[in-house]
Order: sequence, then structure tokens, then C-alpha cells
Amino acid sequence: MDFSTFAGGIKPPKGPGAVYVFVGPEAYLRAQGVELLKEAAPELAANCVRLIASDVEWPGLAGELYTPPFLGGRKLVVLVDEANFVHNHAKELKEYAASPSPSAVLAAQVASEKLAGFAEPVKVVECRPLRPADRVRWVQSEFQRSGKPIDRAGAEALCRRGGEDLASLAGHVANVVLYVGHRPRATLEDVERMVTGRPEREVYELALAAARKRPREAVEIAHTLMSDGEAAQVLLWRLAWQYRKLVEAKKLIHAGRRRFEVTSLLQITYFPDEFLGLVDAHTLDELLAKHGEILGADVALKTSGGQELAILETLVLRLAA
Repeated sequence: MDFSTFAGGIKPPKGPGAVYVFVGPEAYLRAQGVELLKEAAPELAANCVRLIASDVEWPGLAGELYTPPFLGGRKLVVLVDEANFVHNHAKELKEYAASPSPSAVLAAQVASEKLAGFAEPVKVVECRPLRPADRVRWVQSEFQRSGKPIDRAGAEALCRRGGEDLASLAGHVANVVLYVGHRPRATLEDVERMVTGRPEREVYELALAAARKRPREAVEIAHTLMSDGEAAQVLLWRLAWQYRKLVEAKKLIHAGRRRFEVTSLLQITYFPDEFLGLVDAHTLDELLAKHGEILGADVALKTSGGQELAILETLVLRLAA
């Protein structure tokens, strides 16, 4: 099924099924699929286990699925498949889906372009890059989900100004929603005021400067972008996207993928050679630790009370250390 069909079919009273496979090159949609499952069933958000496919065998995954949460209810088991785990264990997954654990929901995130051979009750959700018209509808659905609906003209303007990357668009939506405040709807005027249309390449260069461990350059870029009106939350989205891609690339290389396959799978269109150089320059533990710093800054931004620049500057310095 396509992503919009999935998003519209898990709301109460129906709720989540037992097995989902989010497959495709659009990493943001794969991640959002998991978040929508948590929204549809809050108990899943409270009982979420994340497993990396390269670190687990099928018996370990099955054991986790059939082990009930300590406090009862259902839990969400997220399997990040950076290689071919789901493909190689298709038989076992089909058998599990025929008799699933009553206390677990499995959500596999698979970066492959396609995944053949699965049918109900395994729910395969396609996470492909969106066409322009689909991006507009997706932006409208994000505003609706945030409780601040917007008309098509406003969504089109945000797409024109915010670029093609879904993570950046989501950051812009969040920024506009915060600006709208207590008003019931977002408007075209809100988008024009809050989304400056700064070229995405320059935001990407901020992430590269930080990952290259050039603190002065990274801080200067961050100051320039924010002084030109770019939202701190959007910059954070871009940094999170970059480091998530670096982590995924490191794991793909460890799993034996060829380097040109890595940039193709992860859709690295800017600076592919420089990107691979950054992967080589970091250990996996270092990348995971820095991604954790970004998540911590995200929490701080949401409760910052006007300290956005200081939080972003501190984060950039830590990433570039």
C-alpha cells in the first residue's frame, strides 16, 4: 500500500495491525510510519524496543516479539534493516504474521527500493520520494495532524520555499504551527512570513561543516542562516537527517555494500564523495553519540524559551568537536 493509505487506515477504532514493513528509499517516511503507529496506540509509544538487524538473529527477534511488556499491554518492536534481513527471513516473517504475538506490533524499516513476495497479513507500506502534487497533499496532512489545517495555496507555497526534502518540510510545518499559536488555522501569510526559501544546499553545508569537525565554519553558517530567518527547528531537522544518513551509511558499509550503492540507496545527491569521506572519518560509536546530541538538542529547543541560537550553537560546537 502507499503511505497515505497506511496513514489513513490505522486510526482508532481499528488501530495498528501486527506486522508492518516500511520499505523504500525515503527515510523520513519510514521513520514517520513508526511515529504514526505510536500516535494510533499510545501504549506502543510507552513500550518501544528498537533493534538493528545486523545485531540480531531471527530467534532473538522472535523472542522479543513473544515476550510481553513488563507492565502488560502491547509493545512496538522496531527493526532497522540496513541490508537484507527481511528479505532473507521472508519465510519466517510470513509464518510469524500468520500467528503473531498478541502483545507486540512489529515495524520493520527497510531501505530497499522494493520488497517482493509479501501479502496480507504482512502490511507492506511503500516509502518512496513523493511527487510534487503528493508533497503538497502530504504537507496539508501534516498541518491537519498538528491541529492547524492549511489550504492548498499555503501548502504549495511551503513546498516551493522549503525544498523537496521531507525532513525539511516537516521542520517548516512545525515552525509555522508554533507561530500560528492559538489561531485555529495556518494561512498563506504565515508561510510567507516564516519560510524564507533559503537554498537547501546552504543548510546541507552546515551539516557537512559540523561533520568535518570545523567548528568556526559551522557556527558561522548557523549564525548566517538564522539571521536570514531560517528556523532553528528546521536546521535541527537537517542536522538530524545528515547524521542519520551517516549512521545508515556506516552500517551499510559494514554489511558489505559497495560505496556507490550506499549513496544511491540513501539518495545522497549533494557532495557524494565528501559524504563518504565523512563516513570514513567517524567510527559508528562516534556517529551514534553525535546523533544522540541532536536528539537532546531537539528536546531543549522545545522548552527553550527563546534560547534557540544558544542551543543550536552549543550543538554545532559539540558535533564539530
